Amino acid sequence: MDTLETARAFMASWVIPGNFERSFREYMTADCAYENVGLSRTSGPDEALAFFAGFSQQVPFVAIDMDILSIAVAGDAVLTERIDYLKDAQGTTLLTIPLMGIMKIRDGKVSEWRDHFDTAPFAR
Repeated sequence: MDTLETARAFMASWVIPGNFERSFREYMTADCAYENVGLSRTSGPDEALAFFAGFSQQVPFVAIDMDILSIAVAGDAVLTERIDYLKDAQGTTLLTIPLMGIMKIRDGKVSEWRDHFDTAPFAR
């Protein structure tokens, strides 16, 4: 898989309910730096999964669907403009997040991942 295919496959795997653990372990490097800029920062799949588990206590989502509005590749980086839809087990959208993201791919895996979005609603 090339850089774009890797990022697309990783994001596509989120729509399957309960698939985060398999997806993160398959697609993230052991030292992957994952950051929701201004909100959280993790290192590696275990910390990223712990963040998602904690966040799902507040918003009980099991999958993330998305609309990719724009996507571009520059070297090892994939840049996206997305709208993420956090969904519950019945497929109901619980939260909609417009964002810009960047993933860097190393040896066929995500080694860095940052999402930029308005964090004000989460600070309340």
